[in-house]
Amino acid sequence: MRDGYALLPAWLSDVAAARAAARAVAAAPACPRENNTLLPLRWDDELVGLLLADSERVAALAEAIDATDLRWISGYLSVKEPHTGALDWHQDWWCWDHPASYGPATPQVALLVYLSDTDEATGALRVRPGSHQGRAGEPVTLGLRAGDAVVLDYRVLHATHPNHAARRRDAVLLSFAPDWAALPADIRGHLISHLAQPGAHESPGGSSVAPLLPRFDGPRRDLPLNRTPAWEVAA
Repeated sequence: MRDGYALLPAWLSDVAAARAAARAVAAAPACPRENNTLLPLRWDDELVGLLLADSERVAALAEAIDATDLRWISGYLSVKEPHTGALDWHQDWWCWDHPASYGPATPQVALLVYLSDTDEATGALRVRPGSHQGRAGEPVTLGLRAGDAVVLDYRVLHATHPNHAARRRDAVLLSFAPDWAALPADIRGHLISHLAQPGAHESPGGSSVAPLLPRFDGPRRDLPLNRTPAWEVAA
């Protein structure tokens, strides 16, 4: 709540299995960005199931963010190709017109699970602590090892260093709502419609992801996207 992020060292033990599942991901980029490629994952993808099957891992995430009703929203394989530049500063929250955006509790978090070691020369993550609440924190570099994870408030400013290495940097990005039941109905109506969620004719059944999938009986919504917080507009 203070810094907008938390570290989860050695969160993933079976990195080799996750790397193998990542190599099997062959989808078109969902969010093309300069110097970063995001490949979309759905609820039934092997990589998502592998990361969320372990209840102790999920419990560690929930504890780190004080989650009361943790629900999985979406996922991507984040690829930083060899010899690519830095990803610029940005934040991922999409609904700054909504009053829920400005409270102390985060509406949504991103869990980045690293499948490669990172440092300043190999695409390490950078964050500005406190920026989720409009404070201008000094940049911090998070050099993480394969298997480490970091969870970010969707509103916190983050970026990456360039990847000067001859190998690509892979990370799995999983998005969650920490307190699904407490979210306003219109935000839940928007998030439940994400393409990563089961469709009308899909049944999660006994999948490992099923206990973490959100449920919502209200109307589906398509809220307007606004990625600019009020304090940036005022500045």
